[in-house]
Amino acid sequence: MQVLILGGTTEASAIANALAGHAVIRATLSLAGRTRAPVLPPLPARRGGFGGVEGLAAYLREHGVAALIDATHPFAAQISRHAVLAASIAGVPLLTVRRPEWVAQPGDRWTVVGHAIRRPQHHGRV
Repeated sequence: MQVLILGGTTEASAIANALAGHAVIRATLSLAGRTRAPVLPPLPARRGGFGGVEGLAAYLREHGVAALIDATHPFAAQISRHAVLAASIAGVPLLTVRRPEWVAQPGDRWTVVGHAIRRPQHHGRV
């Protein structure tokens, strides 16, 4: 059974390490290529994008991927959206792994900041 892990997180590495050497599951880890020298688990790995939804769906079909695991960074929204669509197109089950949100603990020093985006104001001619 071929599994593709979309990774780049601690969770993806843990999944990849757990599947390395498995008797039935052959896993490949896919990284976006953002980290220059990632520590790779002992299984095949690929780096770089797929060329959008259709490219990922084609990869899933061409490589006989039977299951897709999205264990990407919580802020990697685009690849997660692409994973949902590509898995649907290719007819491949998708497991999405998300770490729990941080929860304030006694003794923490949190600073809450706004999230508004401000556009630069231009005065006069540019």
